[in-house]
Amino acid sequence: MSFRVYLSITSRPTATLTHLRFCRSSSAIACTRPFATAASPSISPVRRIGRGIFRYCIAPFVSLSIGYAAALYIMSAAADTEVPEDKIVYDPEIDATIEALPLVHSLRSDPRFTESRPHTAAPDHLKEQMLTAGVLSGPGRLSVPPIIWNDAETHELISVVHLGKNLCGHPGIVHGGLLATLLDEGLCSCAFPALPSKVGVTANLNLNYRSPAYADRLYVMRANVTKVDGRKAWVKGHIETVPEDGNDPAVVVEAEMLVVEPKWAKSLPKVVNVTA
Repeated sequence: MSFRVYLSITSRPTATLTHLRFCRSSSAIACTRPFATAASPSISPVRRIGRGIFRYCIAPFVSLSIGYAAALYIMSAAADTEVPEDKIVYDPEIDATIEALPLVHSLRSDPRFTESRPHTAAPDHLKEQMLTAGVLSGPGRLSVPPIIWNDAETHELISVVHLGKNLCGHPGIVHGGLLATLLDEGLCSCAFPALPSKVGVTANLNLNYRSPAYADRLYVMRANVTKVDGRKAWVKGHIETVPEDGNDPAVVVEAEMLVVEPKWAKSLPKVVNVTA
């Protein structure tokens, strides 16, 4: 016994519904049944293409850009906000280790740098919708809120962060996508002060992974703006290990980014109170 499928299409002025019939004999029957349908209004190919581009390309991109820019703008605005001490520490032991780093002592004694912890200043109802300040924060993840130092004149940024054991791709090794996310946010924050409205979105991000980032360790992010042209800023940065036993730090991943300030940037509201 064999099964064959035959397709027959007839040409008629009205729409035709084609049936496929499975036959158990050596021959097969193909039949068609015409149905008259109401004529639908014709849409020009140009309009159809235009609608498709807007629906599937432009609209999602605009929505994501606005949302991401707003989130980063909140984080940037929160940088100078005073934070109660009881909201800063998730893991006191890790926080104490950071406080003891020679790099931290050096940065705190340098008047060029301003210290902040933006994750702690964002409102609680917004943290639930944020990736790094919300979902990825806590024990085993971003164990303590990252500390950031900014030089507003040279547009340089330095940050210290602890990456917990629950942020791995391969066992014991921090997921490369997380490192990309941290660099995306860090380099954007570095670029914001250099832009006219102090806010922008990522237009391009290039990464080069140099060595594994082992979990449950401290890391340092460094970034600086290399060029500014109107509403565009180019930034370079990397994540490196904390020096141990007198050894030089090892670069884990390098990044280059183009940050662009959207034309609608000035319309973004400041939802975090900023203190001078």
